[in-house]
Amino acid sequence: MKKIGILLLLCFSLVLAKSSNSMSKKSYETLIESQKLMETGKDKEAKKNLLELLKTELNGYEKSFVFQTLANIEINANNYKGAIKYYKTIIELDVLEPKSIDNMKLSLAKIYLSENNYKTSIKILTSLLESEFINKTDVYENLAYATYYDKDFKKSILYINSAISSNKEPKESSYQILYSSYVELKEYKNAINTLKFMVNNWHKNETYWLQLIALYQETNELKKALSTFELAYKKGGVAPNKNTLYFVNILIQNELYFKAAQTLEEAMNKGYVENSKKNFDLLISCYDYAKQKDKVKEILAKSDYARNSKYQLLLANIHFNEQNYKKTIETLEKVSIKQGTKEDGQRNTLLALSYYELNEKNETVKYLQKAINNPHEKTRALNIKKSLQI
Repeated sequence: MKKIGILLLLCFSLVLAKSSNSMSKKSYETLIESQKLMETGKDKEAKKNLLELLKTELNGYEKSFVFQTLANIEINANNYKGAIKYYKTIIELDVLEPKSIDNMKLSLAKIYLSENNYKTSIKILTSLLESEFINKTDVYENLAYATYYDKDFKKSILYINSAISSNKEPKESSYQILYSSYVELKEYKNAINTLKFMVNNWHKNETYWLQLIALYQETNELKKALSTFELAYKKGGVAPNKNTLYFVNILIQNELYFKAAQTLEEAMNKGYVENSKKNFDLLISCYDYAKQKDKVKEILAKSDYARNSKYQLLLANIHFNEQNYKKTIETLEKVSIKQGTKEDGQRNTLLALSYYELNEKNETVKYLQKAINNPHEKTRALNIKKSLQI
């Protein structure tokens, strides 16, 4: 898991420590010098001085400050296990004020959380709910993360809702963990309501919009998915140049093929979407489903992707349905198709039907027999022959 922010306690209240005669002059000066070294990035030198100081006779109070400083050095070095050791020692010494001890426990709980030791973190955090010194909202938030990563999503929801109710202003990270917990539990209605709140408060975050749209798709609320996408475009929450294909997909799911085709064609012309074979296929399919035959013919006439047999057969079928039989024949005679294939059978059948409409019986019989000889088209061709009484 990603490292979460660890609360670093202010290491020193050394003026107070010195005035209360709880710390020797040597200890005080060494700690001050170590602090200065750390501020200039000389952590190794500071650590060396502190370890030397520990070899001398120190009281529990002095040791606590030394261990606290050493813990911060370990955290700076991303050595969280080392920091844990020092924090536990301070808590065991138990010579600091209760408030300082509780703050130390909170830091320790956060380190355990960052180290994926969720159960230990939860145990410490739960005990801090009884503390009169610790901010409960902070404890609830960390408990929400710890229980979430421990896969106790119901408790995570409970704790994060407690944190949310304590905050005067909505905190984005709190709603992120709430939404994620609902999704893990497949409580999609609650997840949707959470995301609706999130897009209203952080409407420039594209991820939230796309997650909301995806949840509407997951729950088969396709019209809401579409209206949410359009609202996201309007509010600038989703970039049109990055999400066109997703939008087209939702338009298709709503059977808005013409709008899907127009959107895709515009995006391809503007360069938002690659003018690839895959996108070309999608564009033709959308216009075809939308029964925009003239548009299909227009695109097929000018695209290099349309030179294959699949699209030439489609074009020929359009001509045939428009009763332009000569154009159908002209298109089919130009296309190169391997003999004996399924497409070859379809071409011969369409040629036979076109010649039949032109009252050219010999050509009709010729191509119909070719279709009959094709194993992929035989049954259909025989039925046509019977129907035409040839």
